[in-house]
Amino acid sequence: NANGFLTRDYIYFNIPANVVADVTINLLSDLPAITSNMVIDASTQPTALLGNSSIKIRLVRATASYFSGLTLDGVSDIEIYGIYFSNFLSQAGGTSDERKAGIYLRNAQTVIIGAPNKQNGFGNNYTSVISPTTPSIQADITISCNIIGLDPTGLSASPNEVGIDLSYLSNSTIGGANSTYGNLISANVNAVSLGGLSGDINVSYNVIGFDITKSKSFPAAQSTGIFANGENVNLSINDNYIVSQYIGVRTTNIKRNYTIRHNFIGLGPNSTNFGNKKYGIEVYNCSAGTIGGSNLSDQNVIAYNEQAIQIDFSYPVSILKNSIYCNTKSAIEFKDIPSDKSITQSKIGVITPTFASGTYLPNSIIELFYDDECPDCQGKVWLASIPTNADGTWQYNGPIIGGLTSTGTNADGATSSFSKALINDANKIITDVFCSATNGSITNLSITDASVFKWYNSSNQLVGNDKDLKNVAAGTYYLKAGQPGGCESISVNYTVKNTDLIFKAKMVDIKPASCGNKNGSISILAYETQTPIVFSWTDNAGNEVSRTENLTDVFPGTYTLTASNGNNCTNVVGVFSVGSTELPIISLSKMQQFISCDGKTASTTGIEIIGTTGPYVYDWISAEGSSVYQELNLQGAKPGKYVLQVTDKYGCSVNTESIDFTQLENKVLQI
Repeated sequence: NANGFLTRDYIYFNIPANVVADVTINLLSDLPAITSNMVIDASTQPTALLGNSSIKIRLVRATASYFSGLTLDGVSDIEIYGIYFSNFLSQAGGTSDERKAGIYLRNAQTVIIGAPNKQNGFGNNYTSVISPTTPSIQADITISCNIIGLDPTGLSASPNEVGIDLSYLSNSTIGGANSTYGNLISANVNAVSLGGLSGDINVSYNVIGFDITKSKSFPAAQSTGIFANGENVNLSINDNYIVSQYIGVRTTNIKRNYTIRHNFIGLGPNSTNFGNKKYGIEVYNCSAGTIGGSNLSDQNVIAYNEQAIQIDFSYPVSILKNSIYCNTKSAIEFKDIPSDKSITQSKIGVITPTFASGTYLPNSIIELFYDDECPDCQGKVWLASIPTNADGTWQYNGPIIGGLTSTGTNADGATSSFSKALINDANKIITDVFCSATNGSITNLSITDASVFKWYNSSNQLVGNDKDLKNVAAGTYYLKAGQPGGCESISVNYTVKNTDLIFKAKMVDIKPASCGNKNGSISILAYETQTPIVFSWTDNAGNEVSRTENLTDVFPGTYTLTASNGNNCTNVVGVFSVGSTELPIISLSKMQQFISCDGKTASTTGIEIIGTTGPYVYDWISAEGSSVYQELNLQGAKPGKYVLQVTDKYGCSVNTESIDFTQLENKVLQI
């Protein structure tokens, strides 16, 4: 620093060293701020003890005080190589501008941090490179080839709170012109955060989320791979690998041009699955931008995320020639599009092996894609770009060897989501079955842009080819709907339930057969649960004797009721016994006959009825057949011959023999 900045100064290293401790510089206080026109090149150290051929010196905060490793404040023309920065942490609860880093920038210009064969490393810091959030300009900053969040080998995690955290960056590059310049940024709580950008900013060829072999990832549950913000920036995010983050790329409040091209988001080499948890790309409150491009070489490959692209309050966004597939929720969705704008969905009307046609907006662009092997009609392989006619119609002539889907890009440059059949089940009707019947159904789905329907069961067996699924057993079913030769939309799973109905009598009234007649009956007054509608009574020999709910006019015996709902649910309601009643017995053993003193009236006492079928009706009948008295013991009848008839509650009658009341002798009372 004492040399000033007019002459370029170089700091080279030649420390005798046999172990890591020999190349570790433990700082007990912060170093002086670096002066301009300086190259600090630790890759010149002869020994390589840190497991990396170009990272050769460890710079470590070794005290309780908080400070940054190197401070670049108001300087320019600085290059830093070959250093592994560690333990430059921030005090908990400090303000944003008190945060520390391996390298601190404020109003710095023309700074190079890392280069091919001259990597730096950053592990266990608050962040690798930071600038304050209060306005300052970091211009012409290049951060390349560094390992951020891992150990010097690039294999094991050594997380920073933030990988790169820069504000007010202008005309700068994170990464570089090809893959040899890219940074490896992994295992950090947050990856790359760039706010208040201006000028030309290029974030290219970085690997975010992987180890150095691109075979292992370090999932970061809340991390954004690349966050970029700035109303005055021309932003390019190109050729990056971004995996195992919460969001791959998020741009906000960008009002100039931005391009996101040729990135691999959610997948590794050989298309291996390393999906980001939420969005592959999220665009919020931005003006016109392009995801992909007019050349096939511009395409992003976005796969295995929950959702590939989310567009929030941004218009127009051109999404061109990308390969998008196997995102678990959806490919492209829109939210809060400006009220004076709209996104129109493209449609494919006809598909044959050599021809496709459809409709969209006039003077626009249709892109055709072959569908992926996963649900939701995502365009994996670009097939063709086709201009629409003045009436919005379009057609493609050429071989078609897979399921098709399409996007439409209107005259403003706003691209729609992929075309597909739309399945709306808000008004669905599911008819369940009873007792394992096969008359279940799923009907009343609202489906657009589909003429081919395929229903499958939980074993993925085809069970129906109509829009409505009918006459099926209980089970789980799903629908694939689409056009012939087009991609298929897949519904959620629908369940047809089975209910076993059990019919069981709760209250029964049984009347025995009486008088030796065929007049017994069984009446079902109530059921415990369901009420059947079909009935069958059988006797003890198994013969059917009735098909009504209540059994009447039967002899004594055992009878079985089997009932059904008329639709496959049948069971025995119960087994019931109809008894027989015994006729009452008129006992005259205690009867006494009397005649009045004047000899004009006769009466009895002591007559008894033996039986259980009361109450009884009594009738004294004269020899002439007249009814003369209706109580058990005769009273006040003129002398004569009478028969007592007793009738029980079932209407069964028994009679006495004729009882003679003419031979009675009246005797005068003797005192």
